[in-house]
Amino acid sequence: MTIVDQKMCVVSKQVTMAFNKNILMKTNTQMQNRYGVPIAIVVAGLLIAGAVFWTGGGGDIASNLTRDTKGKVGQPSGQPAQAGEFRIPDETDHVQGNPDAPITIVEFSDLECPFCARIHPTLKRIVEENEDVRWVFRHFPLSTIHSRALSAAVASECIARLGTNDNFWTFIDEAFVNQRKLGDTWYREMALSFGIDSGAFAGCVNDKGVVADIQTDLDEATSAGGRGTPYVVVITPTGQLVPFSGALPYEQVSAVIEQARNN
Repeated sequence: MTIVDQKMCVVSKQVTMAFNKNILMKTNTQMQNRYGVPIAIVVAGLLIAGAVFWTGGGGDIASNLTRDTKGKVGQPSGQPAQAGEFRIPDETDHVQGNPDAPITIVEFSDLECPFCARIHPTLKRIVEENEDVRWVFRHFPLSTIHSRALSAAVASECIARLGTNDNFWTFIDEAFVNQRKLGDTWYREMALSFGIDSGAFAGCVNDKGVVADIQTDLDEATSAGGRGTPYVVVITPTGQLVPFSGALPYEQVSAVIEQARNN
């Protein structure tokens, strides 16, 4: 790693820590108002622990921070997700797990992001082990730092539209495992493996409407407080929104789910 890279990494760590601390303070206040002190303390501890764990060494940071997503993202505000700015999952979303589960994990993700790849098996395990949790995947491609993120998102949407929901999730799984292969050739190969007509797939990936839908996801992520990937919002059974940013380990995500379950 060069000196310049080291300096950029330090800056990224500082921004990530500041972001999580801002969410911590605002989430703490909201939780005290809604549930009292105990859950506020737990969520606060989780956010601080997550930030410290992932910025502790080796040049790693908790998430890829947005620099500029197609010129539409403003300065980071650290605002947690707000009900008035957040679209509750509906029939248009990609869902894995029990569709009627009372707890929902909404993940805003970038298929080229290494930290998204890191949290992906964690969220998969959470859903597999908990019948009362479902998982919604939305797009947050950081195109200015990940050149293949948008094309991968488009390919995934076309596979969902021309194939099935299971095809979509299989593509997502494989994309995170094969991030170095992301590109038109690999997308076509994956589409063919699902039995999707190559001509139909080519037409879909050139459809500007698909890109517009992905941009809608991205805009929703930033308006809900997302300033980096992965960005996750947990919806409790009572409709409260508990956001966190970064690739938290299984134990901490599981603790967030347990608190959502009990409140």
